[in-house]
Amino acid sequence: MQAVVVICGLLLGLFLAAIGQAAVSQPLVAGWQAILSNPWSLVALLDLGIGLLFVACWIAVVETRLLHALGWIVALALLGNAATLAFLLCRSRRARTLKELFLPTT
Repeated sequence: MQAVVVICGLLLGLFLAAIGQAAVSQPLVAGWQAILSNPWSLVALLDLGIGLLFVACWIAVVETRLLHALGWIVALALLGNAATLAFLLCRSRRARTLKELFLPTT
């Protein structure tokens, strides 16, 4: 499980660094204008939205505490896959097996 913690931590760091680099190189509004003008960018956003909806459903199933699940889902809506990686990072620190990481506890 230590490998999962390391991988999630590295991916989260890489993702946050990419966000920082994008923020420095182009204003957010200009980036959104470019995305919305390209049909393939809209397809990618739809793909992201479908994936995040799936992750939100998975979080709702595996997170037994309702307020925690709602908090993670709100974070997911605001932060995207940065929240997915943070959720996996937190969960992998408590899990002893991949089954405990990805399936609800009984």
